[in-house]
Parts: sequence; structure tokens; C-alpha cells
Amino acid sequence: MSTGEDRQDDIALVRRAISHELKVHPRVIDQGHGPDAAARAEIAATVPALSAFGTKSFLSVSAILDWDHQLPSGFLLLRVLASYDKRDQERVQAVVEDRDDEIAETNLYPEFDLPDYGEIDASESYVAVLRAGTTKVDDFRFLSSWRKQVGGAVADLAVKTVTRSANYQRAAASRRTDGLGGAVVIGWAPPCLANSENWAVEIWLLTEFDGQTGKARVFMVDAERKEITREYDTDVQLA
Repeated sequence: MSTGEDRQDDIALVRRAISHELKVHPRVIDQGHGPDAAARAEIAATVPALSAFGTKSFLSVSAILDWDHQLPSGFLLLRVLASYDKRDQERVQAVVEDRDDEIAETNLYPEFDLPDYGEIDASESYVAVLRAGTTKVDDFRFLSSWRKQVGGAVADLAVKTVTRSANYQRAAASRRTDGLGGAVVIGWAPPCLANSENWAVEIWLLTEFDGQTGKARVFMVDAERKEITREYDTDVQLA
């Protein structure tokens, strides 16, 4: 991960984009949920500290407060799109501008559905879920398409770190169904989601599954320190 001044520069760039340059979807504004300057500052302070992967750093950050396609909205989606270089910055800006045009063309009546700003992939893409009318972040996710690209040596080290832990062995031994498999590497997780100093590798162990739904034990592994920094249970649903 970026460290020292680079890390602080990344964090500051994200918070500035939210507090001073936030794009707000028309349907959010229509419902009176467009945040004022004080609310934007609160949201910027509430969002986890974000810094770029590995030796990268953020060149630019776009922040968009999107809607949930519900009237009235129960939640709002804060999208953070961070670019490492000029090429990605220009591509993201072009896609956002195209989406702006699409929204403007179809925004005829306030009760009609409108496109959102989803599925715009930047160097790093995040989404925070906020309760409408508040600055409270209920959920936070890292969505970048490359997150599954964990190198073989790093993945092997992470799996070894997890499978040697007493908590993993207890979880595996407690399973009452055969054929659930072993540790599965899901992908990279940013420090803010892994409670780690470095980017971590997310690993799942399926503990229950009936063919459609189940549960998994999640382990976050700081591969540099060779330690588990966070673990919890999550629901699993067949897509």
C-alpha cells in the first residue's frame, strides 16, 4: 500500500472529492437528500481512510452520491472512483459524462426511473451505503475488477497462514456437511476492511450450504505480516 506522505495524500484526495466536488444524482436532489456543505464534510470524515494498492497512488478521485431506484429512497450510494493515471482518469470522466447525458435525456418527470452511476470501473472503485437523510455509513465495499488477481505465491502464503490457525481448524471441524471444500481465496481487501496495516487477502471457508444458501467464515490475512487481522461470518447465496 502507499505509505507515509503518499498515503496521507490519497486519503486527503478522497475526502476532498467528497466534501468539495461531490456529484449528486438528480433523484437524490429531488427527494431533498442533497447534502449541504456540513453534511458533505461529515460524510467525508465518516468514510474509511482509503489509500492506493501496493506502490500505487491516486492521481484523481471522483465521488458520486447515487440513488437506490426507490421512491422514497431508503438508502443512498456513495461511489468513490479513484484513478492511478491520466489515462484511467480520462476514461472514467468520459463514462461519467456519458451517464450524465443519458440521465439528462430521460429525466422528464420526477416519478420516473433514471439510470444511475453503477458499473463504472476505475483503478479502485468503492461504494458506501448510507441511510437516506443521514451521514451514517451502513456498509462499505471494494468493487474493483482486479481484486481477484492475487498472485500464486501470495495466495499460497495466505492460505497457509489461515489453515494453521486454531479458529480456522475449529470452524472446519464444526461443519456437519461433507464436501464443502477448503479455504478459498476471494481476492484483495483494502486495509480499512481488513483492519490491517497493509492490503490483505480475503479467504472464505464454507461452513454451511444447502445448494442455494449457506454461511462462510471469512478471514482477512495481512500477507506481509503473515497474520490474520480480521475474521467474521457471512451469508452465502448462489448467484
